[in-house]
Amino acid sequence: MNQLPDTKPPRAAGNSGGRICPGAAAHSAHAAALTEADTRAILLIFLAAITLVAMAMRVALFPIESGDYHQFLHGWFTQLKEAGGLGGIGLEIGDYMPPYFYILALLTYLPVDDLVSIKLVSCIADILLASLVFRLVRLRWRSPSYAAAAYCAVLFLPSVFLNSAAWGQCDAIFVSALLAFLYHADQGHSNRAVLWYAVSFIFKLQAVFLGPLVLYLLLKRRIRLRSVWIFPAVYLAACLPAALMGRNLWSLLTVYFAQAGQYNLLAMFLPNPYTWFGDSTSPALSRAGIFLAGGIVLCVLFFLWQHRHRLTRGLLLSLALFFAILVPFLLPHMHERYYYPADVLSVVFAFYYPKKWYVPAAVCTTSAYTVCHNLFGTDFIPVQYLSILILAILLLVGRHVLAQLKRLRAGRAARPAAREGRHAA
Repeated sequence: MNQLPDTKPPRAAGNSGGRICPGAAAHSAHAAALTEADTRAILLIFLAAITLVAMAMRVALFPIESGDYHQFLHGWFTQLKEAGGLGGIGLEIGDYMPPYFYILALLTYLPVDDLVSIKLVSCIADILLASLVFRLVRLRWRSPSYAAAAYCAVLFLPSVFLNSAAWGQCDAIFVSALLAFLYHADQGHSNRAVLWYAVSFIFKLQAVFLGPLVLYLLLKRRIRLRSVWIFPAVYLAACLPAALMGRNLWSLLTVYFAQAGQYNLLAMFLPNPYTWFGDSTSPALSRAGIFLAGGIVLCVLFFLWQHRHRLTRGLLLSLALFFAILVPFLLPHMHERYYYPADVLSVVFAFYYPKKWYVPAAVCTTSAYTVCHNLFGTDFIPVQYLSILILAILLLVGRHVLAQLKRLRAGRAARPAAREGRHAA
């Protein structure tokens, strides 16, 4: 997949000498401009049509009632509705951060079934997610066709549409914010990058999967220290409305600590090493696994810090994918859908590095299988084998990152040598 060359205007008919008369040149330029405008219009029509098809497919899945809907979402919605919608945001409901409950409270005013309204919000977030993927891929290719293909790929990714339309989960919201964080980090917008990372975090704790990347960007000074205050400010602002309505502020500030200790199983069908321990609930293994994950991440960060290199867009996205796989792979108590950020990032990665198509093929297929296991009881491949596949993909992405660092370091070393040669001449 190569970038498309500039299109040259056609020669005027009958001009055998190759020169273009002024009138013919003006006509050709006008035709080229019309063609570009027509192409853009056709692209927009196509994207609108494919979005409608994707939404129709999702609506067809709306009748599916997941275990999470019965165990959590329906009860939360009912409590909020009985308390008057926004009047109930001060209640001690659930183990999510308040912003999601603010959305649920607003949904209680709609004259539709709670199952439909909950899923509709998540499906709208899918469109936002695909749009941000479009924007990231558009940075790589001049032709919008590749970005449009990435948009379609994400909209029809099984782990994406099953998450929103069948499961009723809201992972598209926090991953959309993560993509916005990556976009602004690439553009050097320090404040906006921290803002969007904070938005991601207040919707889902799983935003911590890219926490090591945030630290790396701080070390590289792509994110400035004076921007860090935005994170706690957003977190506090997210809690204040619920606190003002009567909810205990301390419980709001520590909701993720309570959430982290909610599940005892080391493995919850996410393909990682803990699947080899069966149904173990060993606290000792859990603590050891958390320290192991922290130690490995610190080693990776130290290696990146001492390896002097320029931060390119490709390296930024490669590291984002690497950490999105590495962190949930190393941690215990991971749910089956926690490779969702890696699924989306792997699609972007493949459009930056088309020869690495096998990365999204493996990661997204694995995620689709584990999601189907939860929703439909699919169980024909031992999850332990899938953990080996994910380990292989993790190592291949890691090798790709190392190759990038080596090329960047070689380019850095070549520049002083070239300057010395010019001075000697």
